[in-house]
Amino acid sequence: MYYRNLSFICSLFCLICLASCAQGTGAGGAVKGGDFSVSGKITHAKAAKVYLKQINFATGSPIMLDSVNIGKDSSYHFKTTKINGQHLFVIQPADGYPFLFINDASSAILNINGIQPMDPQIKGSDATAGLYRFLATYRKDDSTIVETFKALDSIHRISAPTPKDDSVRDALGTARDQQITQMNKDIEQFTQNTSSPVAAFYVLKLMAPRSIQPEELFPITQKASERFPEDGSLAGLTSQLKVSLASDNPDNYSLMGKQAPDLEMKSPDGKDIKISDFKGKYLLVDFWASWCSPCRAENPNVVKAYNAFKDKNFTILGVSLDKDKDAWTKAIMHDHLTWNHMSDLKYWSSAAVGAYQISGIPFNVLLDPTGKIIAHNLRGEDLEKKLSEVLK
Repeated sequence: MYYRNLSFICSLFCLICLASCAQGTGAGGAVKGGDFSVSGKITHAKAAKVYLKQINFATGSPIMLDSVNIGKDSSYHFKTTKINGQHLFVIQPADGYPFLFINDASSAILNINGIQPMDPQIKGSDATAGLYRFLATYRKDDSTIVETFKALDSIHRISAPTPKDDSVRDALGTARDQQITQMNKDIEQFTQNTSSPVAAFYVLKLMAPRSIQPEELFPITQKASERFPEDGSLAGLTSQLKVSLASDNPDNYSLMGKQAPDLEMKSPDGKDIKISDFKGKYLLVDFWASWCSPCRAENPNVVKAYNAFKDKNFTILGVSLDKDKDAWTKAIMHDHLTWNHMSDLKYWSSAAVGAYQISGIPFNVLLDPTGKIIAHNLRGEDLEKKLSEVLK
């Protein structure tokens, strides 16, 4: 059975640095008008100040929104405006433990006890309360599995095991498998029942990969995405898993070695652009979208490759599956994508989806100067490696 033996507390702290969540969902009980407040008391805190941060996985860093002094009566209060849709936030005393919060209501109370960091008192936010109930179940599952692994490790260290030792080892192995299966059931049940797309994404992105293989995680994530069809983060995670599974077989792309289908769309400034306009150069046709968090996470690798090879008869054409022009153009500027771009702004109904058999993004194809597809789905170091081969 698959299981990454990491401590639960460590996993929760990894939230702050993890890179791949949506800017916001706009679904699942979003705060009307973009205003919300959270207040409460922080007891047994060593610090005098508390911070409110918004988790932004697209850039890999939290956004500092506000800080307030903890009152003499241990109280604090944050009020934030112009934040549309559900987001995941952290309320964190200076040099203290981070507490998760989802803005599914216009106001909520979060009472924090520094001695019991995993058990805040939550009122007014069903999404936050539900997430912490799941985390308590997950923490219990995780502790049980870790203890079983420790017992198994002790048995494996015996240099000359007896038949009794072998019997204990087999029993522990069965128990481990059953415990992991139970953990995975708890994950699936939570993501099927939660009313918050943000909570579902958090669990599927950070918790589930520890115990669920990608081929088993994909249908669970797909169901969650179908429950929240407007949520870009879940759609992006589903696409990422689908592409990852498909890439295990590099020969399954039927357009390999064929002339690339031509497409004509509008650039951000309204000009007509065609893929065939770039014949004579090696061209990476990069399919992406501003709402796709895995795409945004991959963009720095694409920028690096472009800067390394742009003077060697190579360029990039970005083809976006966006539907919001403003979000598309802002993402281009924010991620420093200085090459040509085009889109028909039709989301998954884009002409590019059928023409290039796109089942998920990010996705790309590399064309030679004649317009023939010579590689596809080049990610990370694989992109630079392939370009180094062909651009000698």
